[in-house]
Amino acid sequence: MPRRILCKAIPALFVLGVLVSASAETKPPKPATVPGVLNGDFEKGTIGHWKDGKVSKAAISSIAHTGKHALALGPERAMCSQIVPVIADSRYRLTAHVRTEAGAEEVQLMASNFGGVKTSVSSALTEYSPIHLDFVTAHTAKEVLITLIHPGGPGKGYVDDVKLTRLGNAPPPVIEEFMKATPRPIEEEGGAAMQPDKTLDWFQDAKFGMFIHWGVYSSMPEGSEWVMHQQAYTPEVYQKRAEDPLNGFTAAKYNPADWAKLAKTAGMKYMVLTTRHHDGYALFDSRHENSWNAFRHLTRDLVREYCDAAREAGLHVGLYYSPMSWRYPGYYDINGTDCKPNVWGYKTDPAHKENARLMKEEVYEQVNRLLSSYGPIEYMFWDGGWLGQTKDPAMEDRFWDTGMFQNPGNEWPVPDRYTVRDETTGKPLGIMGMVRRHQPRMLVNERFGWVGDIHGEEGSAAVGGPIRVQAMEKCMSLMKGGWGYRPDRPVVSFEEVAVYLSDCAVRNINYLLNVTPDREGVIPRNQCEVLERMGQWLEKTGTAIHKTRGGPWQPQFGEFGFTYRDEKIYAHVFAGYRDRAKNTFRTHSIGRHSVKSVKDLATGKALPWTLNDDKTILINDVDYTVNPAVTILEITLNDRIELPE
Repeated sequence: MPRRILCKAIPALFVLGVLVSASAETKPPKPATVPGVLNGDFEKGTIGHWKDGKVSKAAISSIAHTGKHALALGPERAMCSQIVPVIADSRYRLTAHVRTEAGAEEVQLMASNFGGVKTSVSSALTEYSPIHLDFVTAHTAKEVLITLIHPGGPGKGYVDDVKLTRLGNAPPPVIEEFMKATPRPIEEEGGAAMQPDKTLDWFQDAKFGMFIHWGVYSSMPEGSEWVMHQQAYTPEVYQKRAEDPLNGFTAAKYNPADWAKLAKTAGMKYMVLTTRHHDGYALFDSRHENSWNAFRHLTRDLVREYCDAAREAGLHVGLYYSPMSWRYPGYYDINGTDCKPNVWGYKTDPAHKENARLMKEEVYEQVNRLLSSYGPIEYMFWDGGWLGQTKDPAMEDRFWDTGMFQNPGNEWPVPDRYTVRDETTGKPLGIMGMVRRHQPRMLVNERFGWVGDIHGEEGSAAVGGPIRVQAMEKCMSLMKGGWGYRPDRPVVSFEEVAVYLSDCAVRNINYLLNVTPDREGVIPRNQCEVLERMGQWLEKTGTAIHKTRGGPWQPQFGEFGFTYRDEKIYAHVFAGYRDRAKNTFRTHSIGRHSVKSVKDLATGKALPWTLNDDKTILINDVDYTVNPAVTILEITLNDRIELPE
């Protein structure tokens, strides 16, 4: 057992693992100068540098605050963004002047990817008004993503004079005590309450899952899961290509037991399969007369095979379902009076209202079938509850009836043959009503109008911010460049995946990593190799991931974070840790607790440690070369960790 050393602490400031003398006269070096927002006044007369990240429905306008030009966003949901270099450990202020065409709309100014929580500010005023937000960059931060957003509405929003100003150095971090236990709020919406903590336990314990985007789009090498939209294929052209017996979607080598085996090898605890994506093709035996599905096409129920295989492997079963469908023109024109912009050139047509009702009818048949015909389903990943690819929560809820019951006066009624009724009251059940009727313990996310048991974060942006109170899930694709199969595509490296998983775990977030099987059902070899390496790593370090919770201290973006379970604390130390070159690591205060032992989890090597008067632990002889991406240290206390109330 390493020698336990008690040393007296000198007056000092604790700066994330670095002891800085409080009496030091040395002034911090003057920060470097970095360029600010480019084309923030839009006087170039073009969008110019506002093309990094996301761009949609953005154009230059003469309705300016100063000068001759400004940015116009809209109608409906619109945005554009710019990546701007920043100085680490700094306070910043982001400002802009914004206005709208109508007070019912708004314009948002957002900052993200700087190491802290994504933050935004908005205004709905119809005259140009200043708005601003402040944020602090992390020690490892190099950039901030600035996004300008018009969330929705038939009018436009305008933005001018976007500026980013450095206000000074970030305040030094302080030594933290154990964080307080924060109860998870149980919210209710539409007559349904979120699941209790006990029902969420399996999800919170799992931490790592396999997402599977697979469908007829997997047979089209020119795109991925959005290829029908990207290429503006009509439903007829798209279906003909998808069902081509030589080059189309065949599932000829589909063996979901292989997928489940790979998930288990990787250390994953649950799986989520796309049962239907936005193209409307269902992988299961849908009985709706308008359904396009694998049972009619291939005489196979691919979802049933998947569910059976996942359960046989001891994995938790999750499904993905998209209620939107590009097969229906009414998706863009649910009232038949205001067709939204679309790549197919659909125009406003009164007949579209009935077409939209048919789309909803098919959804009710399919959701009911998925919930009632495939045994216990533990998680439903909804995706695409918005309408016309425009977010309008009030309209979505009015159209879909996402709560416990359908509105008897709904303009888009579901006929009796596709309606499930409450056994006690006889009322027709809405989406959450069917969920609670057929799968009372199932968890659902927030992407179908209802508040959700699980909140999601999508994409490859770095995970930042504090530990989450509500259940969260980060999903991203292992293949670079899309969610559905594309041939010969590069993948995210093992080292990057390990960091994503650790970054999620220390914040109490699950990590759902997507694979992309080809048209026959085979997962590309380079994706398998990354997952196999993850499994090898988790064989040694998995106790710091599975069945843990984030804490007992908050994470520090790009440097370190913590998980804990029983009497053990796991320090996840990343490449950006500022004291890494010293081969040491310093914790926050352990308070009344005492330390029994410390070791490197990957190697099993016991490490010497020092307890200071401020109750921080200094760990020595840390070998950061074993896994340079993330090193995990196990600190065993002499008693169980209980967060204070």
